[in-house]
Amino acid sequence: HRNLYFRTLLTKLARTTQDPLVHHGRHFGRAVHAFCNVQTLITNGLGVMGEEEGEPEYPPTAVERAEFTVFRGLLRMIPGLEARLMESSEEEVVLIADLIQKGANGARAADDTKDMKSTIVNWITPKGQSLNPHIPRNVKSGRGFNHERTGALLCPVLRS
Repeated sequence: HRNLYFRTLLTKLARTTQDPLVHHGRHFGRAVHAFCNVQTLITNGLGVMGEEEGEPEYPPTAVERAEFTVFRGLLRMIPGLEARLMESSEEEVVLIADLIQKGANGARAADDTKDMKSTIVNWITPKGQSLNPHIPRNVKSGRGFNHERTGALLCPVLRS
């Protein structure tokens, strides 16, 4: 009955107001990790937390350590998340992860990034000069590795 109640409450909440986890997920997607699978991050993070009580079977890889650092950052970012995850059932953990993922996905929405095209052109153009060849402010093509200035920013020369 608890799971049915939780799911019903979650559905009603999603219709009427935005869950704070979605808001926190949006911030997480913008500030920490835009392309994260939150479900995997939480599942693996909880697994590592469970292993901390005993000796791990093998030392964690660099990728696993980095992922756990992101997980700890997520826990610090959302007040009460660690306690909520620890007392939740597996199904509730999935629902929590889905809400955070919804926010993170929303952080990548086109309306959040459309103004960046113009802003970046302003930022990389030296004062009083223009870029050659010209980069239109409202078009993404001709940028990245396809333009001398943006390509140089993507691949800076290594220091000797």
